[in-house]
Amino acid sequence: MNSAIGSAEPTNAVNTNNHKGVRQLGLCIFLVGLSCFAQLYLFQPIMPDLAKKFNINPAESSFAVSFSTLGMTIGLFCGIFFADLISRKKLISIALISSSLLTILSSLAGNFWLLIAMNTLKGILLAGSASVVVAYIAEEVHPSVLGTVTSMNIAGNAVGGMSGRIVTTLLTGWFSWQWAAFIIGFLCLAGGLIFARIAPESLHFTPVRINIRKKLGEMRRQLHVPVLFSLFILGFILLGCFVSVYNYLGFRLENPPFSLPHHQIALIYLMYIVGSIGSISGGILSDRFGTGKVLSLMMLCMLISLSLFLPSSLLALTLGLGAFTFVFFGAHAVVSRVVAQYIPLQRSTSISMYFLFYYLGSSILGSGTGVVMHHWGWTAFVLAIGIPVMFGLLLALRVRHAPEKR
Repeated sequence: MNSAIGSAEPTNAVNTNNHKGVRQLGLCIFLVGLSCFAQLYLFQPIMPDLAKKFNINPAESSFAVSFSTLGMTIGLFCGIFFADLISRKKLISIALISSSLLTILSSLAGNFWLLIAMNTLKGILLAGSASVVVAYIAEEVHPSVLGTVTSMNIAGNAVGGMSGRIVTTLLTGWFSWQWAAFIIGFLCLAGGLIFARIAPESLHFTPVRINIRKKLGEMRRQLHVPVLFSLFILGFILLGCFVSVYNYLGFRLENPPFSLPHHQIALIYLMYIVGSIGSISGGILSDRFGTGKVLSLMMLCMLISLSLFLPSSLLALTLGLGAFTFVFFGAHAVVSRVVAQYIPLQRSTSISMYFLFYYLGSSILGSGTGVVMHHWGWTAFVLAIGIPVMFGLLLALRVRHAPEKR
């Protein structure tokens, strides 16, 4: 957000000589990522239970996820203009605590649309932590330990996304989705309070008032840069298709021919471990063979992996899901890097635009593909995902020869 971030070495920052400070801040940053993503996708693995509870179809149950990410999109858009006005620590603390309270309250929702309203507001609030945590790290951490603390944020995101889904699925199977939401909300509230209590103050934060007209002009001009626009649409496709698969896979697995119990369905989220390997591999391969070639190959592999979703074979589905997850994380890592490098002087705007499209894809495709599955079944659903993936392959080929810096 702040263009000055990382431009100067912060004085009296958390550094290698302050081992306790590094551990303490690392824990706080880990809790931010864990709390954010455990709450954002809280209802994804229990959509079948929501459908039964509120007597709605799978596409409608996906609103519990889609409106959360829509709220995140709205919050990120607002954050572009206003996040630099408030202390980083204060903003993150407010976001974590208030969103956790909403998650707890959502366990009491007796009306589906009340639940959706809560989730939308929760997404907006969570954007307050997601949008500034990187800036907070850059401002308060000495360069000598910047990589260590940043990795804690990434680890928190991954662990929150994976364990939140697994724990929610298990708690719902053992008790109910209401108890799952209450317990996850309570644990995230504890994490938010710990962050507010022990995280270092924002000593190196300087409020900056963004020129809204200038920023909107930058955003509009970037939409007219063919390569950047292609990358933004790729982000839309990647998360939209990824969320779609995980949204409706539970419906597929709990019904014949698989008829799996909750505790076995929960294991599919261990695929996030494969995704972490994919993210690292994407960076290594793009460094060696070039961004365009690797991105094109990944989109082709994503398309091929979808074919394994079609047979009524648990082994084929598991292999397909592993490949799909690996490629998603790898492609996301590659695309986000190119976006950040393409126009260095407008990097913050490019990254913000990418994530706006990214989460918007989750909201639109995440529910749209559910309509297809509800009316025409699993095979039509897989084919519906294949269409944007094919378009993504064409976009990847379009940017294949594009320079990574401009």
